[in-house]
Amino acid sequence: MDNTNNNSKISEDQDFMQYDDDFSLIDLANILSESKKNIALITSTFFIVSSLYTFFLPDVYTSDSLLTIADDSEAGGSGFASMASRYSGLVSMAGVTMTNGSSSKSDHIIATIKSRTFFEHLASIPGIYPPLVAGDSYDLKTKKLTLNQGIYNSVKGTWVNDMPSLQGSHYKYFVKNLVISADKKTGFIYLSFTHISPEFSLLMAQTIIKEANNIVRLQHIGESNKALAYLNNELKKTFEIGTKDSISTLIDAQLKVQMLANVRQDYIISPIDKPVLPEWKSGPTRIKIILLSTFVGLLISGFFALYAYYFLGKKR
Repeated sequence: MDNTNNNSKISEDQDFMQYDDDFSLIDLANILSESKKNIALITSTFFIVSSLYTFFLPDVYTSDSLLTIADDSEAGGSGFASMASRYSGLVSMAGVTMTNGSSSKSDHIIATIKSRTFFEHLASIPGIYPPLVAGDSYDLKTKKLTLNQGIYNSVKGTWVNDMPSLQGSHYKYFVKNLVISADKKTGFIYLSFTHISPEFSLLMAQTIIKEANNIVRLQHIGESNKALAYLNNELKKTFEIGTKDSISTLIDAQLKVQMLANVRQDYIISPIDKPVLPEWKSGPTRIKIILLSTFVGLLISGFFALYAYYFLGKKR
């Protein structure tokens, strides 16, 4: 009988302990309520710090453009490729580069623009590198970009110390502010550049498009010159009529490459929607940053309250 009573008490104690260890929303509410002062303090701290942080963030402006691959059927592109495939032996020996489809051309253009080599070329253009790496503040009323005089002396037009490393600046000041992507279905390329100066963001977007065209133009002209030199040499050595006609056809195609490269401004990429001067800032989204930071502070303070209750001996 006594054993039965003891077993019953043990069972009741175990049930009580199990019930006592259960966790419910009411328990959570009570724990948070007891720590409401700490929660309010931590959350308020996150709110104040994030507000101060966003207050000192400068406004930035984005100039963007929608681009398409220019019709290069006569510029060493798909049209010439289909024609030259009949004479693949001569073409390969002439050193002519063949491309396949707008998608691969888009990928090639994007890779070219993001490359360190292209950035070094941009940096060599007057009026580009100092505002890019030393831009400090922008006056919206006077529309004047002020440079950091500790980095670049605007009066003398010289760097205070050594010129900032191109390799280090490539990502920090260029790639980080550049957005460029291609639609795989249409081949259209979206390009944008962000800076504290709306005028400079427009200048960068325009310069990137212009110089990308120039680089590809010079590359095609160089390849075309090599191809013409080879083909003209082969034409002099060949006496068979059919071969002469084939070489003459290839020479005509390369002359078209040279013609288009010298007369067409938008040689490889052509703007559907040209970059314009941004009228409104694109960032920072201060309210979003403050709300997100405040929410993170609320979560952290809540987790800390639970941790203190269960692991720091505050659990009763």
